[in-house]
Amino acid sequence: MSSCLGETDNMRQPTFTRFFLPQMLSFAACCLLIHPALLSASDDPYGGFKMGIQSYSLRGYPVEEALKHSQELGLTYWEAYSKHLPMSTLPSHIEDQKKLLEGSGITLDAYGVVGFDSNENKAREVFDYAKAMGLLSISANPKKDEATFALLDKLVEEYQIPIAIHNHGPGAAYDKVDDVLQWVEGRSPLIGACVDTGHYLRSDEDPVEVIQKLGKRVFGVHLKDVRTIYSDEEKATLLESLPPNRKKHLEQEGKIFTILGEGELNVVGVLRALRNIDFDRNLSLEYEENPENPLSDIELCLAEVRRAVAYLDDEEEEGFVQIWDGETFDDWTINESPETWKIEDGAIVCNGPRSHVFYTGDLAPFKNFELKVDVMAEPNSNGGIYFHTKYQDEGWPKAGFETQVNNTYHKDPRKTGSLYAVDDVNEQHIPDNTWWTQHIIVNGKNVKILVDGKVVTDYTESEGQEPQQGFDRLISEGTFALQGHDPGSTVHFKNIRVKKLP
Repeated sequence: MSSCLGETDNMRQPTFTRFFLPQMLSFAACCLLIHPALLSASDDPYGGFKMGIQSYSLRGYPVEEALKHSQELGLTYWEAYSKHLPMSTLPSHIEDQKKLLEGSGITLDAYGVVGFDSNENKAREVFDYAKAMGLLSISANPKKDEATFALLDKLVEEYQIPIAIHNHGPGAAYDKVDDVLQWVEGRSPLIGACVDTGHYLRSDEDPVEVIQKLGKRVFGVHLKDVRTIYSDEEKATLLESLPPNRKKHLEQEGKIFTILGEGELNVVGVLRALRNIDFDRNLSLEYEENPENPLSDIELCLAEVRRAVAYLDDEEEEGFVQIWDGETFDDWTINESPETWKIEDGAIVCNGPRSHVFYTGDLAPFKNFELKVDVMAEPNSNGGIYFHTKYQDEGWPKAGFETQVNNTYHKDPRKTGSLYAVDDVNEQHIPDNTWWTQHIIVNGKNVKILVDGKVVTDYTESEGQEPQQGFDRLISEGTFALQGHDPGSTVHFKNIRVKKLP
C-alpha cells in the first residue's frame, strides 16, 4: 500500500492497455472467469488462501459501498485503511464497526498502514483497537530506531498481535527486504513483514525471494503488479495522462502499476512460496489505480489469482504422462561425462563437465506436444531443456532447440524461458534456489515457453526458415534432453511429464 495514514488519495492512473491478458487467459479454464458469487459453497477458487482486499483499493467509495462491493466480488476478508474504518477505542465506536462488518459478512483481519514511534500511549491505542476488533496483524511503518522497536517488542508479546512492516518502494524507509531483516533480527517472532509485491518490484526485488527470506515473519501480503516500460513512445504517451506522483515513478523508475498478471509479478511463484511457509492470513489484493471505477479491473486481478491457483493445483493434468520414474535413469541415456548426473531427493541433479541426458523411451519421437518440467537452479548456474533433438555421443546437441535455464549465470545474458539463440529473453523471471515449472508447447510451427504459467516466449517459425550454421534448429520432431552445462552449475529437474498433441 503506497499511502500511510494521512496520505492523499490522488495516487491513481488510467487503466492501461491489456497487452498480455489474452495470452494469459487462453490457458485458464473458462470457469475461472465465472463470478465468484456463482460458485457453489463447496468450491474454493482460491485454493485455501484467505483471499481478501486492502480496502484502499475501494477508497473511491464510502465504507458501506466498499463493503457491498467486496461481498459482490466474493471477498470476505478485509485489511482496512483509516478512511473506511477510523481508529478509535471508544466502546460505542468499536461496537458500531463490528456491527457494520458483521452485517456485510466481512471479517477484518488486518489494518494499516500505521506509523509507530517511541510514544507508548499512542502505540497502545493502536494495539487496544486491534485487540478489540480481533485483528490478526497490524501493517506498520515504524520509525527506524531502537526505542521504537524496543516498544514494539514489548507490545507484540503483551497483546500477541503481530506487527507487519510494510515496504513502500524506492526512497522509503523500508525499500529493500534487507531493511526489514535488519530490524527484525533478534526480536520477537511477532515482528515481521507485510510483503507489498508491487513496491518490491519497484525496488527491483523479487517478491518470491523476499517471501523465502522472511519465512515465518510474513504476516501480510499486498498483491499488486508492476510493468516496466521499455518503449520510449509508450513512455511519452503515458506521461501525458499520469497524475504527478505516477509521472515521477515512471520517470525515475521506468515502471507503472498495472492489473495483476499484466506485469512482472510471478503470481504462481508467490502463491507457492506462501504455501511453503504455511501462510494462513489475509491475502490482500491491492489495486491502487482507477479509484473512481476500479471494479472491472479488480475482477481481472482476481481472475488472475484464480488462474494461478488452478495452475498450481492442477495435479491431474489430464492427458499428461510421466516420462521419468523419479528413481532411475531407465528410458534415459547419458552421453559424455556420466559423473555429471545423479538422482537425489526425487530429482535429477546435474553438476559437472558438459553432459546431456536424452529421453530414449518408447514414447519418442515427439512432434506436437506439451512438456512440463519442474526446475530449480542454484546461484550462477546454467542448464537447459531440449526438444526435437536426437541422441549424440558428445558436444552440444546439434538437432532441435534448447529452452534456457539461467536465472543468474553471469557469462550468458540469455535467461530462463529463452528459446536459445532463436528468441531470447533478457529479463530474470525466477530467483535462484526456488522450484518453478517450465512448460513448453509446440504446435505446428509455433513454440510457446511458459514459466510458472506465464508466457515468456512465443515464437513462430517462418516459412522457408534456414537452419543456423552448424545446427539443425528447425521445428520437426525428435526427443527431449536435459543439459548439464559446466562444473560450476547445479540444476535440479523433476516431475517430467508430457502430453502429445494432434
